Amino acid sequence: MHLTTACPTAGPTPTLSPLRLDLRELIYVLSGVLDFVGVSDVSHGKRVAYMAVATGRALGLDPRRLDALFEAALLHDAGVSTTREHDKLISQYAFLEVDWHCVRGQDLFLRFPPTAHLAPIIAYHHTPWSRLREADNGLSESTRVASNIIHLVDRVDALLSRQRGTDPALMRPCILEILEAADHGSFAPEVLEAFREVSARDAFWFGLDADALHVELAPLARNSRYRTLTAAELTELASIFASIVDAKSPFTGEHSAGVGRLSAHLAALAGLDEEHRHRVEIAALLHDVGKLRIPDAILDKPGPLDPAEWATMKRHAYYTYQILAQITGFDEIAVWAGYHHESPNGSGYPFGGADTTLSLESRIVSVADVVQALAQARPYREPLSPGRTMVILDSLVSAGKLDGDLVALVAADRDACWQLAVGHA
Repeated sequence: MHLTTACPTAGPTPTLSPLRLDLRELIYVLSGVLDFVGVSDVSHGKRVAYMAVATGRALGLDPRRLDALFEAALLHDAGVSTTREHDKLISQYAFLEVDWHCVRGQDLFLRFPPTAHLAPIIAYHHTPWSRLREADNGLSESTRVASNIIHLVDRVDALLSRQRGTDPALMRPCILEILEAADHGSFAPEVLEAFREVSARDAFWFGLDADALHVELAPLARNSRYRTLTAAELTELASIFASIVDAKSPFTGEHSAGVGRLSAHLAALAGLDEEHRHRVEIAALLHDVGKLRIPDAILDKPGPLDPAEWATMKRHAYYTYQILAQITGFDEIAVWAGYHHESPNGSGYPFGGADTTLSLESRIVSVADVVQALAQARPYREPLSPGRTMVILDSLVSAGKLDGDLVALVAADRDACWQLAVGHA
């Protein structure tokens, strides 16, 4: 496979061995998708994870409990998909009706057995200690403490976010005053004392600096405990993040799931073996993770995008590639997902290039993406019929923007492809 020197390179592999992945790395990297939601306030999850682990260490938590605390903190806001929701959660110190995103996050990670133990921590990360301590909910003490630590440091980050531009180290007295004044049973006394202890060090606050945060978290980002994930497990995890992305806009519900189903079907029609089809489906499920970095107003705009908005929108495929390429073993998947807006004639984005040749897998995801998008309503139009969709697909083939052989496969199996795209199969 030939690509321009500016483009990442990868191509189809004739025989694919099962993926052995470091689950910690997988969770850490994919949590970066959640950090995109704030758009102008990124890395909330990583800041919370950094402060949570520091507080947990001060409490003397053992390594196993620190591991769970770190991972739950990274994923604690998985139930938040829109910039509006994120801004509401960080713009106020105290608020009502926050349990919805806690429950959604819990439900998401209960679906994936390797993260199911994190779900209760996520579910109660906004529950005051006075309620958490007394609740008859079967929670272990370690789960209650972990949830309460995340609750406290999440509120600290909300306070910091309201004073962007102010050195966090200078805000310590104010933050402690607010925490203690507003406590009223919100925090376990030992958790508040542990935070008071770690926050007395300048280095704690310096570690929140954007250029220091990733260095601080690097030793925790991987634990080198590799395991071979089954296709079903990895597909489920990809589906979790796909559902988070699709909740970003009322117009994209089930988009990634539809692209995933149709991509797997097209891969089968194209003659790829079962393991290869699963990889293509995973790439398709994750193809739009970069969209969480795009402001809601652009995704939901009912009219044409202006040049600045279009430049922002085009970045989503680049962000998808950059996120997925960080996962060891995801080299091909990152390219197949990140190249879904490239064209056979080189006119696509974000990598482009007139002499770019695209892998079959990337072309499959690209065609499936277009079919599903045309079958789904958008802010500027109603969903299109199968017949109208095929007319547009043929025009895109003529323009050199889609693979003609794959579009022919769609045409030959139009009804099944349509049903898979819209989720009625």
